[in-house]
Amino acid sequence: AKSFRPDDEDDDDSDDDFSDDEELQSPIDEVDPFIFFVDTMKVMQSSDPMKFQNLTQTLEFSYQALANGVAQHAEMRRGEIEKEKAEKSSATTDS
Repeated sequence: AKSFRPDDEDDDDSDDDFSDDEELQSPIDEVDPFIFFVDTMKVMQSSDPMKFQNLTQTLEFSYQALANGVAQHAEMRRGEIEKEKAEKSSATTDS
């Protein structure tokens, strides 16, 4: 195994060579992970209530509280996103 290792101690796979390209756009850029999680849980609750109930009942209290916090944050984010969209559309209309 030693014969296959490079002689230099430099790590050729370092993350220093990579940078975030802020101009790169992806279809999931518009997806808020909190809203996506809450919407997914709502779909699961409506499509399979028994599975949803079994899943949520087995959670410890701290995780139930965390899930409730995520749901509250998602609703807050949903409002912020709608407000931003309204502002952008009114700015576009005013131009």
